[in-house]
Amino acid sequence: MPFDTSLTTATGANYREYFAELCRELPPVPDEDPEARAARQNSAMDAVVALHPDNAFEARLAVRIVSTDAHAADALCSAALAAGDPERVRQCRAQAASMARQSDAALRALLRIQATREKQEAAMHPAAMGRAGYWFKEVSAPGPDRDPGPTPAQPKPEPKPAPPDIDAEARLYAALYPERVARIREAGGLPPRLDFGPPEPAIVAALLRGAVPPSEPQSRESTQ
Repeated sequence: MPFDTSLTTATGANYREYFAELCRELPPVPDEDPEARAARQNSAMDAVVALHPDNAFEARLAVRIVSTDAHAADALCSAALAAGDPERVRQCRAQAASMARQSDAALRALLRIQATREKQEAAMHPAAMGRAGYWFKEVSAPGPDRDPGPTPAQPKPEPKPAPPDIDAEARLYAALYPERVARIREAGGLPPRLDFGPPEPAIVAALLRGAVPPSEPQSRESTQ
């Protein structure tokens, strides 16, 4: 994606600002040439845009998701390079698990925010407002000698946003981390030797009860 492209957001957030923020947060790679560094940074920014942030807060949250995921992958690479040092391997894997947990938590928060926003926007669509009778409500006040008539019924309060769809989150988790899902199902829960950030218990339960069919196509994990 070109460097001077602007994110399409409600606040007109600048692509350059978030691109620079992401570049500062990505882990450095020793002896990386400028062309490879630019390709890695552009690929990371493409991942930010793929999360479809719609305003400044969502854009910053998307940057955090991608940057912490990149640090988790970097820690796993460091663990592989330190194969001869068990203590160093343990430290790197612990750091990778911590970064993966932060990335997963930020992703769940972004999905919840977007789901709530989309539901609110759908409720304000002209067609939905028309069905609710917004265009035909009486707004004139009665005169002093005029019987006001019965008090109109008060509109019902808007329902609170529904809790997130756990099955949808389980399907998203399975699409991002197919190998983790296979290990969770094989162990009948979280594996005894856990070397990745554990998902929420509700997601684990949804995976075990078959919310995501085993035959469903899944992508490779980006953090491995």
